[in-house]
Amino acid sequence: MKLSRTKTLPRHVCRFVILTFAAGMALPPSLPSPRAKELIREACYNEVQQREKRTLWSYVAEPRSNNHVFREQVIETVDVPVRHLLAVDGHPPTSVQMKEEIERQQVLLNNPSRRHSIQKQQGNDDKTMEELLHIIPEAFVFEDQGEDGESEKIAFHPNPAFKPKTHEQRILHALDGIVFVDLHDKRIARLSGSLATGVEFGYGVIGHVQQGGTTEITRVHLSEGIWKTSAEKIDINGRFVLLKSINKHQDESRTDFAPVAPDTTFAQALSEIEKR
Repeated sequence: MKLSRTKTLPRHVCRFVILTFAAGMALPPSLPSPRAKELIREACYNEVQQREKRTLWSYVAEPRSNNHVFREQVIETVDVPVRHLLAVDGHPPTSVQMKEEIERQQVLLNNPSRRHSIQKQQGNDDKTMEELLHIIPEAFVFEDQGEDGESEKIAFHPNPAFKPKTHEQRILHALDGIVFVDLHDKRIARLSGSLATGVEFGYGVIGHVQQGGTTEITRVHLSEGIWKTSAEKIDINGRFVLLKSINKHQDESRTDFAPVAPDTTFAQALSEIEKR
């Protein structure tokens, strides 16, 4: 039986995932605590600054999908990342799986338009994420719950005075949860949130996202000013008329981060993988 693992998502689905990720990269503001609001504002600002610097990294990813655990070597590049299968459920890939892996990589290598299409989608998603980061300090109210180790623990809730303008903003605004802000770097170290209410588009005719969807994100400090996601678990369900359904059940951990040369291309990264 052919095993599948998620590679890229349709544009609308990716945006739904991104908004939950954006919520983990910066977050809500204040009512009771000016200190908490200022920490969140700084975290949002710092996240945007890191994204503009565009550093590249390699890491080992372990996504869990369809009751299987895949182990992959990932190398970020100037266009699209190289993802190379290392193991499935703790065992080396079969000859059939390796053949499929090589064919998939060669399709991307020999099809610049396909890489450009993926890169364009990523660019659109990045733009959406930055827009969400800018509105976050107005979209929530929060409670400062004190220090927790090297982080400040902050509870966040939708700000009833905020009026979201886009589908992404509406879903983000429905989140309710806890965020931990690193006090040294002023960055989001950990987040757990859930959709406190369901969200309907066009009174449900266009689509909806179900109440109770959750996201858990953990981030790790790699170097001065650089933080990356080391674990994420996202569970979102809904329907959108253009996509039929939106079901995102993502569970992935990432380890062994290492810097990559800033001008690394897809071909160079693939060549590096093939040498190993």
